[in-house]
Amino acid sequence: MKLPVAICGATGSVGQYFISLLANHPYFKTVLLTASRDYESNYTMHWRASLKPPAKLHSLPIVKTTVANIKKSGARIVFSALPSGVALNFEKELVEAGIAVFSNASAYRMDKNIPILIPEINSNHLNLIPKGTTPHITNSNCTTSGLALTLSALKPLGIKQVYLSTYQALSGAGYPGVASMDILGNVIPHIAGEEGKIREETLKILGDYKKGTITPASFEVMAQALRVAVKNGHLETVFVQVENRPKLPQIKNLFTNYQVDAAVASLPSTPKKTFYFFDNPERPQPVLDVHNGEGMGVSIGSLRIQNNTVAYKLLVNNVIRGAAGGSIQNAEYAFYKGLIH
Repeated sequence: MKLPVAICGATGSVGQYFISLLANHPYFKTVLLTASRDYESNYTMHWRASLKPPAKLHSLPIVKTTVANIKKSGARIVFSALPSGVALNFEKELVEAGIAVFSNASAYRMDKNIPILIPEINSNHLNLIPKGTTPHITNSNCTTSGLALTLSALKPLGIKQVYLSTYQALSGAGYPGVASMDILGNVIPHIAGEEGKIREETLKILGDYKKGTITPASFEVMAQALRVAVKNGHLETVFVQVENRPKLPQIKNLFTNYQVDAAVASLPSTPKKTFYFFDNPERPQPVLDVHNGEGMGVSIGSLRIQNNTVAYKLLVNNVIRGAAGGSIQNAEYAFYKGLIH
């Protein structure tokens, strides 16, 4: 029997990806969609996601986002695509009502008692959640998800410093996002709050869990964030200073033979390959590679080494791996671990 779930913020960009990715899911069944107001009829919003809407989309009820409506639906899990300001109080109320929350919002990412989970990297961070309590789990910032995965592969080299620039897609700004007159033929060289999130979240995700506490990773991270006229897919140029100069075949091997825990590998949303590695210097490109691994893979190219610095480009699907898909994978893993009943 599938667990009943609700999607909060279902009419937004990320909410639509939740709807598509949860259609015919082997563990979960969507029973309710919520939005900032009641709709007189079922789902009638313009579909903007790159994935197809489910055939039964218009039969799903869509109601105002309230705890009472969610409890009435019987949902045991909420996937939150809410704005952070709304999520701050609402997600807490849901957890207090015994409803598990898997959030794409940033409101609780840096809470010391709530994990930013990427199961391939830090599955033991689930231990932050005491047994018998209702889980509240966040996924990372969309840019951070791809970066953190690549850095987890490079950890054996001894990471000292990380510098990166991000070229972030328009869908990362939500809908309607950046005004067309601002972005066409242009690059926006600042995304408010983004650079700090990348640094703080990366260090927490790659931190060590011990005795109920996460000690952040000790290396430095400095980021520059730019918005570009691409619909989906965040491209990043990354420079990682390591303790000892590695050789190119060693780095390629770390990416191409990256191993994940067998339980994580068995999850429905975990891609068969974590990394898609390209020798072609013209790859990865958003238009060609954003859906590698059904949008959950991270694409890597332009690998080179200079002294003790490893340089590469990565592409991450910001709306799947970096948003809805990441939250669903987190719920799958929490269900596997027995945190959801």
